[in-house]
Amino acid sequence: MSSPDLPSSSRLREIVDHLRGAFGIFTRFPVLIPLGLITLFAQLCYSGINNVSLPMLIPRLAIPPGEDGWITGAVVSTFLLSETFLRLPFGWLSDRYGRARLIIGALFLSAPTVWLTGRVAPAHWLALFPLRWWDGMMAAALWPSLFALTSDLVPWRWRANAMGLVNMMYMLALIIGSVIAGALIAHTGNPRLFFTFGSTMLMAGGVIALLFFLPRPQLNLPHPQVRLEDAERCVTSVAQHTVLLSITFAQNFAISLLAPFIFRYITEYLHFDKTQLAVLLGIPVIGVGLLALPLSRLGDLLGRLTVVRLAFTLVAAAMWLFSLWHTLPMLAGCTLVIAVGFAMGIPAWLAVISSLSGSRTRGVTMAGYGTVQGAAAVFGPLVAGLIWDRLGHGAIVPASAAALTLATVLVWFAVPDKLDRLPHEM
Repeated sequence: MSSPDLPSSSRLREIVDHLRGAFGIFTRFPVLIPLGLITLFAQLCYSGINNVSLPMLIPRLAIPPGEDGWITGAVVSTFLLSETFLRLPFGWLSDRYGRARLIIGALFLSAPTVWLTGRVAPAHWLALFPLRWWDGMMAAALWPSLFALTSDLVPWRWRANAMGLVNMMYMLALIIGSVIAGALIAHTGNPRLFFTFGSTMLMAGGVIALLFFLPRPQLNLPHPQVRLEDAERCVTSVAQHTVLLSITFAQNFAISLLAPFIFRYITEYLHFDKTQLAVLLGIPVIGVGLLALPLSRLGDLLGRLTVVRLAFTLVAAAMWLFSLWHTLPMLAGCTLVIAVGFAMGIPAWLAVISSLSGSRTRGVTMAGYGTVQGAAAVFGPLVAGLIWDRLGHGAIVPASAAALTLATVLVWFAVPDKLDRLPHEM
């Protein structure tokens, strides 16, 4: 006889206890500590270079007058294109030859070229293209292997929490890397310094990976419980993959539409000053940074697909409100809801994707979804620029909200509930 359902108050207390235990993911799965540090160090490098240092360095080189804008875009896009289209082959290699090997190799092989990028002579600015192509290729080797390894080593019932930890480190590094790069330039006037810092971060990540994984070859194998849970082949149809890939593209496209123009939207279109900007973006980011782990644990407790649906709905609604009401309290509330929604939804979505195949093909599966994510990152800014110039500055947020709404509708009505069960139960 099955046990009766818990009363709602008892169930609530149980969920609260589990949320408190979300911070214990470090001790439950110690392998997440080096994986989190590797994520932090690598993304510190990538974010500081792509978002701040490289765009500030290129105008100081001997490029043709008046062409620094498109050359900056072309150099940054070289990295993104390389990462996007090489993820699949490197995902396949991680399935065949081991994820730890690719992580270690990517970090050590990228560190020298990052350093060399900061040493490019003004007259040799064309060398930026092969250097950034190589670094994009190493990023393509790193990220699918790292996310697949996280899935291999953490069982299904804790996987959203584990993905939340990696995602938290990624998002913190995204912000901190840009801040460090900006501070170095503000204090020294030299955009080249961060390339040395970024190279050091990659080397530090490589040393951590080498010291941790080299004496533990068993970490190239799935956790025993994961082996029991995993299917050994793809568990979803091609049609279902198409829907899931479309959702991944739409969600990342929405983010990529805003990323290049959100600062200008707030300062030029809304006319907010620096203090208002700090309130609008700083407080929600700090709050979610503190709550990222318990929020990610919700996917394991309430069901990953349930949390994804709730999160996407909240984010889409908040983005529409963001486009309509422009008072500071309303916008700060919308930003907080968006940040909370992504902190809940992204780890749960990654957990769903990681269950689509067994450990023998998880690398190429994660790489396939990463490729779609990268394509959205490439096309989003291009479309955003056209919207910004031709439809007006105010149209950028409704366009992002429309893409998020499409993703929300698809995740509610086109994704089967069976994806929220263990792979071998599908």
